[in-house]
Amino acid sequence: MKRSAGFTLLELLVVMTIAGLAMLAAPRLGGAWAEGARERAAVRELGSAMSRARYMATATRSPVEVQFDLKAREWRVQPGGKGGRLPGSGVQVLGIDGGAPGDAATAAIRFYPDGGSSGGTVLLDLPSARGGQARIAADWLSGRIQVDD
Repeated sequence: MKRSAGFTLLELLVVMTIAGLAMLAAPRLGGAWAEGARERAAVRELGSAMSRARYMATATRSPVEVQFDLKAREWRVQPGGKGGRLPGSGVQVLGIDGGAPGDAATAAIRFYPDGGSSGGTVLLDLPSARGGQARIAADWLSGRIQVDD
């Protein structure tokens, strides 16, 4: 007896059931991945804005600040006005010249015409990230920005 090529109805039903279950789980898994991607993009955008602020300070020969409103979870470059939202659930800005430590509502990192900065570190709590935290540091001597996400 020769068997014909193809799939049985039972095999097709099993495959369709597995595919349906996978499609039900995909939005949940994809949503967490998408949120993590948005958080990483926001961290990189802030790091890039801080690098541009350093460049602006040296190019215009005048100080430029990246100001943080921790209660509103926003940042802004002054002068220039470019700004954005801080990602994640919690924010700490550490070691800021002229910014109050602890529970202060605002802080700033200043970049000077010689390329240096007031120095400081921005710590962001990112629930969807593997390590749970991102760090953006401005070196006080060189003004160099380091982003660890």
